Amino acid sequence: MPPIQSPPRSKPHSESSMSDYYQQTLNYAPVEVERNDSAASTSATMLLRLCLYGFFIELKPSEAYLNAFLTIDKGFTNVVTNEEIYPWFTYGQLAMLLVMPLVVERVPYRSVLLIESLGFLLTRAFILWGTSLFLMQLMQVTYAIGTVSKVVYLCMIYREVSPEEYHSATAAVWASSLAGQFVAGLLGQLLVWLGVDLWWLNYISLANVCIAFALAFSVPEHAAELIQVPATAVAGGDETSPEDLTTRRRKRHLKLAKARTWQWTNFLAATWITLKCCESLSSNYIQNRWTSFTEETLENGVVMALYTASGALIMWILTCAGQRKARSAKSLQWFLFSGSVIIAGLSYVQTIAPSLELSYGCYILYGAVYYGLITTVSAELALQCSTDHYAKMFSVVALGAASLETMITFLLQGTTTLTTTWFGTITVVHGILLAFYLFFYCRLEPEPLPDETQLLQVHI
Repeated sequence: MPPIQSPPRSKPHSESSMSDYYQQTLNYAPVEVERNDSAASTSATMLLRLCLYGFFIELKPSEAYLNAFLTIDKGFTNVVTNEEIYPWFTYGQLAMLLVMPLVVERVPYRSVLLIESLGFLLTRAFILWGTSLFLMQLMQVTYAIGTVSKVVYLCMIYREVSPEEYHSATAAVWASSLAGQFVAGLLGQLLVWLGVDLWWLNYISLANVCIAFALAFSVPEHAAELIQVPATAVAGGDETSPEDLTTRRRKRHLKLAKARTWQWTNFLAATWITLKCCESLSSNYIQNRWTSFTEETLENGVVMALYTASGALIMWILTCAGQRKARSAKSLQWFLFSGSVIIAGLSYVQTIAPSLELSYGCYILYGAVYYGLITTVSAELALQCSTDHYAKMFSVVALGAASLETMITFLLQGTTTLTTTWFGTITVVHGILLAFYLFFYCRLEPEPLPDETQLLQVHI
């Protein structure tokens, strides 16, 4: 009887084909798969498309003067805009986000971007040609539809780049949107200084949204057309091999370790929800805050431009610093805590600010800290996701932010005509996040941040 031969051991790349190598070893050991030049070129092209789309969809010079347009040209009072118009954005946003997590992975990405740009087109139409309170409320709902759809836009790039590029890709996509807001703020300010009627600012905004609508057609129709990060599992093998046993032991060890540590996903999600909720409330009511000082808030445009420019600058600094310094749980922990302390302090100063100039300054600094935090948190949160669930993850946390914002709006709407109450509430929410940090930082040790290559093996 001939001796039983053991299965051949996998050979190095130089002695066996790539196919054989994957079949024999890929199920057990991590294999680094390099992205070829074609994939890198496709990723760069996709990133450029998304950046151009993000730039033009935000190039709306009328945004900084919305409240002035509604009160001066449309004839609504500041109380009406504060109590009966702006809250509908929050309610529309929540309704949209209740549906988004259920369908986001089934709807083609191009369709989502078309819905976003179409929502902003309808918003422009209602602003320009709507006259009744109902149409202004409907305008806020369509604006919410466009804003909610942006969740998909912001996470599309994660399918295009490798995990080690998440921070830089996130910064690029966010920076393109901020660049659009920056140019819009400067353009709006220049036109106002030149005495151009606010109607023309809205016409320019409408034209730029039309350009973004056209650019949306250049995005792949189906999510499957996007570049996928190579998977690390194919053919089966001996389930009782030493490598498989080692993998099982490692998984059991990780499960036991997680019982003693908190997971970054939970804290990143809580941070994202809080930051987004507070920033949305701040953006909704900041123009009313400025109008409470004086009706002639002619510098809104340049302040909005500086708000976005400061955010873009901070993102660039953090991206450069991240390329030189290794990621660590402790550094991220202190970054989140210190940033939250600063942003809570700025919210408090905004609440008690005695002058328009101080309110302007606080808003600009708030933007710098907010964008520095949100881009870092978004990139780290993406690293916790599997490749197929980026949009779903961000839809869920966006739903959490909208739910919190809706609850706050429902509790405060109609109770006060003072905008300081809204910003005081924002300060309280930031304070709750700080207390949340302190409690768990003191009680539990942070889980080590997973390495990018480990994420490829575990999540995909």
